[in-house]
Amino acid sequence: MPHATNPSQPFDDDINLKGLFDILSPENNLVLADDIMLSDAQGIILRVSETYERNFGFAHGSIVGKSAFDLEADGTFSPCITAEVIRQKRRVSTTQTINRIHTNVMTVGIPLFDGSGELKYVVCFNTVSFEQINAIQRNYRHLQDSLQHYSQEIAELRTRATNTSLTFKSAPMQRLWTLMQNTANTKANILITGETGVGKSAIAKAIHAMSDRAAGPFIEVNCAVLHENLIESELFGYEKGAFTGASSSGKIGKIELANHGTLFLDEIGELPLHIQSKLLQLIQEKTIERLSSTKKIELDFRLIVATNRNLEEEVQRGLFRSDLFYRLNVIRIHIPPLRLRKEDVLPLAHQFLVRFNQEYGKDLIFSPRFLAFLEHYDWPGNVRQLENLIERLVITVQEPVIDVGSLPLEYTGQPVSPAELLAQSGSLSERMDAYEGQIIRDSYRRCGTTVAVARELGISQATAARKVAKYVTDRDRGPAGR
Repeated sequence: MPHATNPSQPFDDDINLKGLFDILSPENNLVLADDIMLSDAQGIILRVSETYERNFGFAHGSIVGKSAFDLEADGTFSPCITAEVIRQKRRVSTTQTINRIHTNVMTVGIPLFDGSGELKYVVCFNTVSFEQINAIQRNYRHLQDSLQHYSQEIAELRTRATNTSLTFKSAPMQRLWTLMQNTANTKANILITGETGVGKSAIAKAIHAMSDRAAGPFIEVNCAVLHENLIESELFGYEKGAFTGASSSGKIGKIELANHGTLFLDEIGELPLHIQSKLLQLIQEKTIERLSSTKKIELDFRLIVATNRNLEEEVQRGLFRSDLFYRLNVIRIHIPPLRLRKEDVLPLAHQFLVRFNQEYGKDLIFSPRFLAFLEHYDWPGNVRQLENLIERLVITVQEPVIDVGSLPLEYTGQPVSPAELLAQSGSLSERMDAYEGQIIRDSYRRCGTTVAVARELGISQATAARKVAKYVTDRDRGPAGR
């Protein structure tokens, strides 16, 4: 067995700590660790770092001078990497078990040779324990999950911020929003369908705003309002002198204006068949020719179309080209009517109220009864009807609160009591408030004075006066109260 070496003995001249640290530098693809052990060619341990002793349960100086082979034999190390390096005369990287603390660590052992190629020293260092590796892996997975979650939130906030006109809460619109996010940056044509007034134009603008074409133009064309004799020139443009009344300098068409941006063709089902043919050619070749020109102009744009018609039926009736339909129907986005997503009514109404309050210099609010009416109404005109109603009321209502009494006649042809409206919605306090208000108004119409209301309802005149002031407007007062 080799004899022990004095631990205080200095290193030989041909190796020192600086040289050792150079060997363990990043240039050698090694991670410099604090847990280092140095032994001679016979396996006698010459030095260990303080962190090595502390981390692996050795008393200070207790391991220096011992043989690596003896430590392997008594089970202190399994296996002993120093002994393996001496036996194999090469670098060894493997898992080493330190049995005194029952810890597995990744250990690297490196042989150091003298000028004649003889083994001089062995240096071992521990990189990281498996417990640390597992902890790092758990933290890494957690960070990955958090990063993905935050990235999704940031993406949604960023895309919503680009188009504040989109407001929704319902599950169908949440699914629609996800589809928009997933397809915004593709080149695929999009067909938006839905009833009149559901917000097809707003959806198209939102897709453009969240896409990588957002810096480019968004050109919207309502095909239903274009005159049949002028629709081709409006879409494709024309050269000077193309027809009688044409501009002397020619004109760029709507399609060409959408270059490097998005072209949105609303009411696509209104296009006549000969224009459908030219649109199909445009989609296939991405080139156009202006009227009275033979020059082809290459274009790069995203095509989004919308319709409230059933294009499949239009194809069967021969009113819409089947080949064009299949070109357009790559990604279908169907917007459900507002009556099928009642959760969106109140958020939309509040958004419109804020906008029109600012636009008309008002500071109006909704009453609980009015909100209940909004939720129960069927909205045959969808979002556009709701928007128009809120704007109309903001303009016409003089009281600070918009109530059901302010509704236009077309909404009150079949009166519905506030109690019925609040029967299935609103908090308990809101429902009780609605019932109480109806009772006070009915009584005041019959009695005409707060004294009579107090006598009829069995309350004090002061209470009756407060409640009449709270619930009764001039419009609610009957002939006896005027």
